[in-house]
Amino acid sequence: MPQKVRDIMKYRKISLVFLFLAISLSFINSFVGNRWMTIIGISFFAIFLFMTFTLWKCPICKTRLPLKFDKDKDLNDIYRCPYCDTKFIDGEIIE
Repeated sequence: MPQKVRDIMKYRKISLVFLFLAISLSFINSFVGNRWMTIIGISFFAIFLFMTFTLWKCPICKTRLPLKFDKDKDLNDIYRCPYCDTKFIDGEIIE
């Protein structure tokens, strides 16, 4: 029976949304030049960093997971910890 843990994949997806929004706002702001877009973009990037450094940890070994974004591994719901080889999906540890 799978063990319930904190759903870090949900937090990872939310933090990546903030990262992509920050990049998009920065790109749009390079043409528009609006000060508020700069503030919002920096805030979104700060939220991404906060969520990544505080919530993106293995639920078993508590080691911070790699920051690199891999579209093949991070966008599906199964992730394997590179340190303890634990696989987890949607807040459950799978065998």
